[in-house]
Amino acid sequence: MESIGQALKDFRKEHGMTQKDLSKDICSQSVLSRIENNEEIPNIMVMQQLCQRLGITIDQLMVDFLPKELMLRKYFQKMYTLLRHQRFAEIQTILNFLEEKRRIVLDKDRQQFYYFQAICAFRIDNNPKSALENARKGLEMLVSKKYQGYFDSKILLMAFAAKMNDQLDKKEEARHLYNQSIELFETMMCDYTEKIELSELFLDYALFLLNQANYKEADRIIDLGLRWNRQQASCYKLNELLTLKVSILTMIGESEDLQRYREWLNATTQLRDFF
Repeated sequence: MESIGQALKDFRKEHGMTQKDLSKDICSQSVLSRIENNEEIPNIMVMQQLCQRLGITIDQLMVDFLPKELMLRKYFQKMYTLLRHQRFAEIQTILNFLEEKRRIVLDKDRQQFYYFQAICAFRIDNNPKSALENARKGLEMLVSKKYQGYFDSKILLMAFAAKMNDQLDKKEEARHLYNQSIELFETMMCDYTEKIELSELFLDYALFLLNQANYKEADRIIDLGLRWNRQQASCYKLNELLTLKVSILTMIGESEDLQRYREWLNATTQLRDFF
């Protein structure tokens, strides 16, 4: 009971949900609190509805409450946090530890492992070819769609592979992968994704399109990214997205919205400098 309650709490926090959010129309907040604090045995119907709202199955919860699985999830959470702050050497240290201790067993975890390996190969070793190989290995993993974060991981890997192809001057392959990433996002992910790192997709693809002088599509991708950031209440890469939006509006001579975006950019720049 202790592990199940803690795992439920961890899943809830990973989703950025309060106890009130999770328990609404399922059970009282006090009941959920007692379940999470191992003071009450959950009714099977209640547990099923809670898991459904979290986007997981009861089977996943029963697997994920195991100490090793829970600890591995925390390592990945830590690496995503380090990624947002561009602390790549620390990510590599964690990857080395996980590999040495043979902690990676499931394909879904191996897929994320390859994603971080790809990032380190590019950011630390400045080796886009090796980075692309790792991204491809991640995409080749046969991961069940039932796993939480399946689409997140696939989009992140495809977008990063696109960026590496661009680095290697394989423009058509880069364009194809970027298009696939956006298509998957628009058809499957806009209401479900949680990884704020997806902002990298919108920024990198818009830059790619801008370099191809495709201003109209670049503007659409930037707007898609800004809209998604608002939905996620995320400021990750917001300053960069707004900077690019202002540049595009200036290039195409769209003066009507230019001042408004400049004001927003100025505000986010001041906020970023404050922190």
